[in-house]
Amino acid sequence: MASKPDPPTQASMAKALSVSQQVDSVPSHASRVAQKFLTDQQVQFLRPQQWMPNTPDAAPCGYFLWGHLKNKLNKRRVSTRRGLQKAIREEVKKIPQEMILRALKSWPKCCRQINDAEGRQIEKHR
Repeated sequence: MASKPDPPTQASMAKALSVSQQVDSVPSHASRVAQKFLTDQQVQFLRPQQWMPNTPDAAPCGYFLWGHLKNKLNKRRVSTRRGLQKAIREEVKKIPQEMILRALKSWPKCCRQINDAEGRQIEKHR
């Protein structure tokens, strides 16, 4: 009996798409173990020193796109790199323009909340 393929991970998605990955600065992501794992997996990533401090959700991709794509991709059966690339492209194309515009329109509010919090992490700002 064939085993069920593992769901895609952030590292596998970044590697499949040949992109640089940026994770947020929570301790588990900034740890030496996590940094070594990404290096060992040959995933290009932004090192903690390159991150914007205390603003993990300061951009639309951070507070909207990545979570949306992760939810959609977790519902699909993807077992190959090529399949993952195809699934990502398909899911991105399915995002309604209005949904993207709502995310972009909420960006100033997010920036104000970060400013009000003096740069500290904020909760969801929707």
